[in-house]
Amino acid sequence: MNDSIIPNMKRFPETLVALLLALLACLHAETATPKASGVRAETIIAVYGDAAAAPTPRAGWSFQWNARGKLGDSTGYAPLSYDEEARAYGVRDASGALRADAPGHTISRGIGYLDVSAMRDKDGVARCYIASYRLSADSVGEVWINHGNLTTPLRYGTDLQVYVNEQLKVQSLIKKKDRFAQVFRFNLGRLKKEDVIHVAVGPSENSPKAAGRLFYVIEDCPAGQKPAEPVNIISPTLHASAPQFGANGQIGAAYADKHKAHCAAVVATRPELVFIGDSITARWPQEVLEARFGKHRPLNLGIGGDWIQNVHWRVQNGTLDKAKPKVVVLLIGTNNLTGKFTPDEIAANIGGLIQAIQSKTAQSKILLLGILPRGASIKDEINGAIRQTNAKLATLSDQKQVFYLDVGDQLVEPDGSISPAVMPDKLHVAGPGYTRWMKAMGPTLDKLLNERP
Repeated sequence: MNDSIIPNMKRFPETLVALLLALLACLHAETATPKASGVRAETIIAVYGDAAAAPTPRAGWSFQWNARGKLGDSTGYAPLSYDEEARAYGVRDASGALRADAPGHTISRGIGYLDVSAMRDKDGVARCYIASYRLSADSVGEVWINHGNLTTPLRYGTDLQVYVNEQLKVQSLIKKKDRFAQVFRFNLGRLKKEDVIHVAVGPSENSPKAAGRLFYVIEDCPAGQKPAEPVNIISPTLHASAPQFGANGQIGAAYADKHKAHCAAVVATRPELVFIGDSITARWPQEVLEARFGKHRPLNLGIGGDWIQNVHWRVQNGTLDKAKPKVVVLLIGTNNLTGKFTPDEIAANIGGLIQAIQSKTAQSKILLLGILPRGASIKDEINGAIRQTNAKLATLSDQKQVFYLDVGDQLVEPDGSISPAVMPDKLHVAGPGYTRWMKAMGPTLDKLLNERP
């Protein structure tokens, strides 16, 4: 309240002042307190994905294995050690190296995946990977494990068990070998300060081992409510439209920033030529684009790691809302191949993405590029799937608004090899590759950019 109005209140009868103060208090209470209806009130307590990616466990966390064999008896658990060279937590042998026959988790480079492993020993005892978190305060409501993601790349089943202290709360058998992550959430009830949540991953009955990628979030949610639906952090499912999620189950902060910057760049640049896709698009040297198509104000809207579903989400959420380009160059799908999508599924998803682009900028022509070859040679297995996919992508062209072009052969040497100078990591294109790519694509773009509507 502004202090300058208080002296003036003395002119009013005492009862009127009281009424005014009461009214102001009510108004303040209404504006300061959010309405319960429709408001999500869960609070994140801890994020496994962030904690497990650190070389030193974060406060409250520990990574263990059931060294004595029995789950549910934490006195028999032993800590895992971090090996900086291997970027992994595990059990050390006498020489100090991490044992291959003991549980642990590996932090993959660059993309934050956490690969966990567990196995049965020679006596048939399940040796499990255990991530433990100790609560620093009583829960306000009920504690949930949410945004749980676990992949099962092996043909064996995976046993997921959750304990609070020594009490088994959840036991769930994750399906055998699924190309997509299994998504889950569990209610653990009200918990107290110093209670410990143990999430154990091990081989299912009669399985020799278990392995996969793991994410989950520990949340405090008001009693009687459910937290937000769990999201698939690892692998967007078929026909989904989703951003890239962070380990906390929310849109990744860096991803959101890039998306926002792209939307602003569209307004500032008013591009006639837009490139949209994943990291292969994002790495286009701007000077190459400017040298060839500078007068058309080329704008790069690539984001590393994108699947078709991620680009679909960006298109639906503003990337092209204020863009009226003459041509949109679209290259996407190689990450979906890594995620085990079939050629039919990729073509169907890209077809849906094209429709989404056309709904935002109907007058634009779309130049759909074939997925580029990968690996050391066109004989590599992945390139067979790429050729099958590209054959289906070619059928999406109507030669009126959607045009198809495959420049992949320009990135391959005469003997079928893929030069490290063109593709140093066997996936991403380097400078010489972009030069070849531009040479192959330039004439088609010239024609599309200069055609009258």
